[in-house]
Order: sequence, then C-alpha cells, then structure tokens
Amino acid sequence: MCDVLSDSRGVFEAVKKGFDEDVVIAVAPYFFVEIISAMLPDKTVVTPVVSECPVSNHPSLSFERISEFKEAHPEIPLVCYTTSPFKIKVLADALCFPGEVVKTIESMDSDAVLFVGERNCTQEAIMKCSKKIIPYPHNPVCNVYNSATLSDVKRMKEMYPDACLIVHPECRREVLEVADYVCGSGEMFDIMKKTDYPAYILGFEEGFYRRVAREFPDKTVVHLCPYLICNAFKVFRLETILDSLMNGGVVVRVDETLRDRIAPLLEKL
Repeated sequence: MCDVLSDSRGVFEAVKKGFDEDVVIAVAPYFFVEIISAMLPDKTVVTPVVSECPVSNHPSLSFERISEFKEAHPEIPLVCYTTSPFKIKVLADALCFPGEVVKTIESMDSDAVLFVGERNCTQEAIMKCSKKIIPYPHNPVCNVYNSATLSDVKRMKEMYPDACLIVHPECRREVLEVADYVCGSGEMFDIMKKTDYPAYILGFEEGFYRRVAREFPDKTVVHLCPYLICNAFKVFRLETILDSLMNGGVVVRVDETLRDRIAPLLEKL
C-alpha cells in the first residue's frame, strides 16, 4: 500500500528526492512528520494520527534548558538527536539519526562534542567515539528499549548459542556491550542480507522484528524481549490511514522561521 517503506534514513532520503504528489501522508511519530513537513514546504503533509514519542516529548528537553546547557559550554558544537523536539533543533550544529550517532560525532571538526539525545544511545557513543562527549545531563531514556536486559540475552543465547545478536543503540549498556552489532534498523536489514548465521536475535521494536521475519523467511529470526513494543507506532491502523485518505487527516505545518534555521542542518544530515 505504501510508496516508501523504510527506517528513518530511508524515508529521509526518499523525502529529499521529493514527490510529484501534492499531498504526502506520513505514517510516523510526530517528530519525524515535522521533519518531513520542514523538508517539503510546498506540499501538504498529513499524518493519520498525532503520535508522540515519549523521548522526543520529554519535559527535560525544553528550549530553555538546552540553551543553558549549550551556553555553559561555549565553542563546543552540539549534536542533537532527530527525535528531539523541533524547536531545540535550532540550537544544534548537527543532527543525527539514532543509528548514526557515532558516525556523526566522529565527523565533527572538534575534539569535544555536546550531545542531546537518548541516554542509552549516549552510552554507546561514549564507548565507541574517540572524541570527548559531554552529554546533556537530563537526556531521557527510551522505556521501550530499556526494557531489554542482560538476562534476556542470556536466556535467548541458551536457546540459540550460535545466534548473532543485533540490537538498537537505545538498549541498555549491558546489552550493547555483548551485542555482535549495534545499529539502526536500516543497517540491521543490510546485516541480515550480507551474513549467514544459524540464527538472529533482534533487539528491536516488535514491528521491525516482524518485518525482518517476514522478509527473511529462510532465516531463523527471534525477538530478544517481548517488551520491545512501542505504542508510538502501534496507534497507526489501516482504518486511520484510510480515514486520512478520505477525510484529510491531521495537517502538519512547522513554523517558517524555525524551518528556515533548521533547513541547513537537514541538508547536512
């Protein structure tokens, strides 16, 4: 049914290329619909349901508090998660997707970097980056990915001892440290295509896990933890999408001044 089915990076690249249609229906959490709207100012961007991600909507990520954090560390560039609120993106020197935090930070022309994003993802960056990372002290944690524990890994490894463990960077540090791969969902699909393990244990949201199991029927694919279910994705139904096609859905427009200031960051993303 959809014209573009992908992770954040894949959808972003499709939006950059543009669409001939005047109306774009974005089935995604609200923070990403705002990015799509900012990139397509001449289109009508619609979402079937306003679905807020708890991380992007966290009260600690206020414009005032992030401004104070940046002012306390002058001349150090700020890297900001794409899931962060739209308004605070104007404070950033670079934006990054969850699976690209390490690469983005390493690409910055500075020995030290400020980082505003998800707390567990911050830990992965600290583990892997050669640069000094100064995390925003109130970075929120993703309650979904934080639900997977080392006990889940041990339980699944007992059942599939030779399995490849691939996890999302928002998982706990104890899980990140024992994973074979830590990556975003798009890279996870590439790993599945290029490798041939006896089995794969996926520490990803249930929807991504089910898609992988469907697209790789010849591979043994199991879910790391039954609690990896994100309600921000589950509010979308075929009925709500059809309703938006028939009745217009929720039109999302971002502030023009903010959009103009964020546009260069989106170009570099």
